Amino acid sequence: MSLVVVAGVIRDPQGRLLLAQRPQGKHLAGTWEFPGGKLESGESPMSGMARELDEELGIRVHASRPLLSLTHAYPEKTVRLLLREVCDWDGEPHSREGQPIAWFALEQMHDLAMPAADRPMLKALGLDPRYLIAPDPARFPTPADFLADWEACLATGYRWLQLGAGALDRNAFRELATACGDLARRYGARWLISDDVQLAVDAGADGVHLSTKALIRCRVRPLPESKLVCASCRDIDDLQLAGRLGLDFVTVGPVLRSAAQPGAQTLGWDGLAELCAKSPLPVLAQGGLSPPDLERAREHGAFGIAGSDGFPP
Repeated sequence: MSLVVVAGVIRDPQGRLLLAQRPQGKHLAGTWEFPGGKLESGESPMSGMARELDEELGIRVHASRPLLSLTHAYPEKTVRLLLREVCDWDGEPHSREGQPIAWFALEQMHDLAMPAADRPMLKALGLDPRYLIAPDPARFPTPADFLADWEACLATGYRWLQLGAGALDRNAFRELATACGDLARRYGARWLISDDVQLAVDAGADGVHLSTKALIRCRVRPLPESKLVCASCRDIDDLQLAGRLGLDFVTVGPVLRSAAQPGAQTLGWDGLAELCAKSPLPVLAQGGLSPPDLERAREHGAFGIAGSDGFPP
């Protein structure tokens, strides 16, 4: 059995999120989830969520926008989950169906029992949806020039970055990574190292980004749950492997043609939507995109956008 569920992210003035506990007798009883429910045939996600939140919480939703989507296969059924952020609503949320509801800070939610489909979304909600992939450090005249560019991006507001060695040797890259990590922590940003799991640990990075080749070689999740693990995926097989390994995010692309890959075959927006519809993990769209494309990427199922083209400091 397969169904589509739409759920809402509702925040109070303190930034806490509203969750509902599934009642006894229902699938996954006792777990906490984002409020919402099954999308009816022919119903848009916006209309379906407004209806569900009225029925469940007694609030009137005036505006919402897509946040992310993923598909999770339970033994009993496959659930396509569409998460939307509630931007404008009125009424006092209260339980109209007898289920407990409560407000939680994001960090509290990691300790809750939640459905497997909901849990990958928690890390996404705490991250900048613009994932900046730094260029090859060896292209810069000096490490100081690269660090100046890295800090300029941080100062502009980016809070999630990836660092790769490029053509640098391992010793030079280790030294650069240490300096990049110091800057990232100063700005309160998260940062990942490309492919090198051990260096990510040694440099105190927030995680690692696996290339497609590294993903295929992977047999177990390379870092604990407290860290971030992302992987570059080309197709549904890669997406399913990343899901089985329990990774946190995937990048897919190229979505559009870019100067970096002028001859590459592109997915287009429809291709992106097709992969997002099958992904067990939040997707970052990559290739030919810039920050203004974020909302369109989300409309097609992605959580965010990733890349270096179009991300000037």
